Amino acid sequence: MSDTDLAPVTSHAPAAVHDAPTDRPPGGEVASTGGALAAAGEMIHDAVSYGVVITQLAIAAARLAHLSEKVTGTYEYVESCATSVQRLADQAAGMNVDRDTVGEHRDAAAVMLSVLEEAEAMATATAELSTLFQQTADAHEADYGPVDDAIANKEGDMADREFYANR
Repeated sequence: MSDTDLAPVTSHAPAAVHDAPTDRPPGGEVASTGGALAAAGEMIHDAVSYGVVITQLAIAAARLAHLSEKVTGTYEYVESCATSVQRLADQAAGMNVDRDTVGEHRDAAAVMLSVLEEAEAMATATAELSTLFQQTADAHEADYGPVDDAIANKEGDMADREFYANR
C-alpha cells in the first residue's frame, strides 16, 4: 500500500459520500470523518468571518468617533490657548512691554488660530468616516445577517460551496 492510499479526503462533500476503500486498514473511516470536519470547519470559518467583519467595522466606527471627539477637544483647547495668548499680548502691550515680546505673542496666537480650520475639518471628516463605517456595518448585517442566521439554524449538512462556484 502506498502513502497516497492513506491520504485524507480533500473534498468538502458530506461524510456519507466518502466510503473508505476496502483495502484500507481498520480506522480508515477517519478520512471520511475528516471530510465532515473540514466542511463544518468551513461553515464555522464563514460564520466567524461574518462576525469578525461586523465587529471590525463597528470597532472602526467607534474608534473614529472617539478620534473625532479628541480632535474636537484639542481644537477647543487650542482655541482657548490662542484666546489666552492674545489676551496676554494685549495685557503686555498695555503694560508697555517691548514690541518684540508683544509681537511674538500675537504671532503665536495667530499660528494657533490658523490651524483651527484644518483641525475642525479633520474632526468633521473623521466623524463622517465613523458614520460611514457604522452604516457599512449595518448594511452588511442587513444584507448577510439573515443568511448567517439561516445557515446557523439550518438542519442537515451544508452544501459544498464548490457546487455553486460555477453557477
